[in-house]
Amino acid sequence: MPRIEEVQHLLAGLWLLIQGKPEGFSHFDFSKHGLRRSFWAIVWTLPALAIAWAAWRLDFLGNMPPGTQTGPSYFLRLFVVEVISWVFPLVLIALLAGPLGFARLVVPIVITSNWLSVPLSYALAVPMALQLLFPAGGVIALLAMMLLFTAIMALFRLLRTVTGNQVLLATTLTVIFLLTPILIEGKLDALFGLVASPQTAADTGSP
Repeated sequence: MPRIEEVQHLLAGLWLLIQGKPEGFSHFDFSKHGLRRSFWAIVWTLPALAIAWAAWRLDFLGNMPPGTQTGPSYFLRLFVVEVISWVFPLVLIALLAGPLGFARLVVPIVITSNWLSVPLSYALAVPMALQLLFPAGGVIALLAMMLLFTAIMALFRLLRTVTGNQVLLATTLTVIFLLTPILIEGKLDALFGLVASPQTAADTGSP
């Protein structure tokens, strides 16, 4: 697992790439080893994800009958959904790379986007944490929208640099990274009983 010093070095490279500075590439290892290590980013995001999951659980219980319980399996299902939602866009991009002619860019796209998930996860966890302390705050919703817009712009600017300023390709990749998890999570959340519904209410009686 990469140490904090290495992660800081990678984040510095990301900041350069987001600014459109190619020297940021030197901060990354684009070999197969670097590709495998980039998936450690999932572990680095876990504290931020835990905050999001706590907020999700609170919303879930708020829409369920009194006395509804959620055990460790609930968070395990959230983790499984998160991993699938993380990996699926990468697989889709890899499948499209050949036909669309950007196969040589797949590894840099995967590695840099994986590591970008670390700072974005913590940034987006801020309104989630505030929601746990101050439910139903309009200011919190506004903050969440601002942070989401900033995250989208950071992702697009990163991909634009990685693709060599191919704006159309960067836009397409950004849309894939944004929409695919939404579609996947919507289906999996219902399938795994992570959202409140009459059927979920009937099935959720024990941890």
